[in-house]
Amino acid sequence: MHVALGALCGVTGGPSTYALRLAEAIAARGDVALTVLTDRPAGFAGVRVVEVRGAGGLGRIRWQHLRLPRALRALRPELYHDTKNALPLGLSVPGVVTVHDLAHLRCPETFGIASRLFLRLSTADAVRRARIVIVPSESTAKDLAELLPASAGKVRVVPHGIAPLPAPSPDALARMRARVQGPFILHVGTVQARKNVDLLVRAARQLRAEGLPHRVVLAGRRGWKSEGAFAEIARDDTALWLGEAGADDLAALFALADAFCSPSGYEGFGFTVAEAMAAGVPVVASRNSSLPEVVGDAGVLLDALTPEAIAAALRPLLVDPARRAALAAAGKARAAAFSWERAAEATVRAYRDALGRRGG
Repeated sequence: MHVALGALCGVTGGPSTYALRLAEAIAARGDVALTVLTDRPAGFAGVRVVEVRGAGGLGRIRWQHLRLPRALRALRPELYHDTKNALPLGLSVPGVVTVHDLAHLRCPETFGIASRLFLRLSTADAVRRARIVIVPSESTAKDLAELLPASAGKVRVVPHGIAPLPAPSPDALARMRARVQGPFILHVGTVQARKNVDLLVRAARQLRAEGLPHRVVLAGRRGWKSEGAFAEIARDDTALWLGEAGADDLAALFALADAFCSPSGYEGFGFTVAEAMAAGVPVVASRNSSLPEVVGDAGVLLDALTPEAIAAALRPLLVDPARRAALAAAGKARAAAFSWERAAEATVRAYRDALGRRGG
């Protein structure tokens, strides 16, 4: 079975990590001839790669519907799998698409007009034309059933894998200790409206007023409609924004954090929450969308998205080392259930379904 995997990785984040790790895990199986079509070939190890030059923003339209079809015509695979909510026009082989979430429909106000329009049209079109639609959670499957009923009978729930970061280097630990200067609550991910970073900073400010020393440390790029979050960050020294962090610095942040908090308004899976659990950081997360599926009883789920509720959830963790240790152990155990090997196995089954095959 020759499969072409489309991986537009120009913007860091969950979909890029998904494409990289899934491709490596499928290639390691040896039962699929995999070719990755990507704008960032250097990131893929042990996989046949064809570079398809890409661009951000509206440049994705050229990548998706002009450059990608040319590459597929030359490659002639049996099946094409797009890892980012779209299928190219004129696709002449069976298509599989991964729909990470429907945030553009559930939280449309948190997207720019062009991005929202592209996602709305491309996702609906891909779901209609795909033989199989892969989603990372039951929550996203339910969203598809409600909002895009053309997905009926096609959806396969395949949770993402989690690969724990390697131990940080001594230099990275020392550098981060010097930079954050004391105990902190960690948030990793794009700073954008639906992540509710402003609420987390306000909650930490309440806790500091009570005498707790913790700051909020934020790692991630600046996203759409982040002005409110950055205004809150700029008010005082409660929060420190680091921008995007490399793997070694990120591992150091996970190693040093007393807690991880994601008061997000919507997640299709919640990569960073699962990564924090895998790293042994006690997790506080929203009780919405896919997050209860990922966290289970191995973290604290927020009863409301308010500064008061976030502060109330964090307070017991920050003052009780035994409670932190218990949740850290529970989170590690739960995160171990999310493996890329399992994700690859389920994805290959989806390929066989798309081709009408049941054997190898």
